[in-house]
Amino acid sequence: MNGVVLWHDNKSGTAVIWCEDHADLAYYSAETDTAALGSDAVVLAAGDLVIFKVMLVGDQRRAVNLRRLAPGTPLAEHLLQAAMAVETGKVARALRAALHLPDAAGDAGASAEVIDLEAVARSRKVS
Repeated sequence: MNGVVLWHDNKSGTAVIWCEDHADLAYYSAETDTAALGSDAVVLAAGDLVIFKVMLVGDQRRAVNLRRLAPGTPLAEHLLQAAMAVETGKVARALRAALHLPDAAGDAGASAEVIDLEAVARSRKVS
């Protein structure tokens, strides 16, 4: 199964993983994963894409034979930047930066500028 690391602690070798089937979260522990024993520990970060097998232990889903497929994006950093943009009233500037649109001339009235997100998506072939 594929998943995304939501939380990790590399010191203890544990992680919480969102699963592609949208069912319960999976929990990973390098200490109990027999595939990880005797091998180099998997270093994880929040947002990493992983592949693993699911094993039920009681009512809990456990991720075993975990492999990191791709590094994640700094989601927390992006969310913090978006929250700061809202808090400081610079939402339009943040949207323009996120969509790689040219900045408005000066800051006067920038927050009132309307961005047609559908037109931008169509021009960039984003659904």
